[in-house]
Amino acid sequence: MSGADRVARRPGDTAAARRRPQRVGGLLTEMLDRMGIRERVERSATAARWGRCVGPHIARVTRVGGLRAGTLFIEVSGAAWMTELSMMRRTLLARLNEGRDRGRIDQIMFVQSGESPTVAARRGRNRSGRG
Repeated sequence: MSGADRVARRPGDTAAARRRPQRVGGLLTEMLDRMGIRERVERSATAARWGRCVGPHIARVTRVGGLRAGTLFIEVSGAAWMTELSMMRRTLLARLNEGRDRGRIDQIMFVQSGESPTVAARRGRNRSGRG
């Protein structure tokens, strides 16, 4: 009997303990699914792409303010930029979600820098695309 056979036949060993090594990414995905948080984690990863998707010019005047239930809150430095970005909302949303099957952002809400996303959501700001 070889050493590997002896290890595999120890009392108390389970089939799971004898499985082949798995990739960490696969185990992590499985764990997130079991915890029921995979979609939220995937959306966070999508939100983290904001700066790359909008480019350096827009990234300089915006920042991710939060993410709640598929809505990405973007803090904007001024009213003129809020108006401009509101007109670009569909294009920006498409860029963010490009190539993503999971973790898609449903909506972008622009808020004035310093304004709480909670306050903006209560007021319904920018849902209709107006500043």
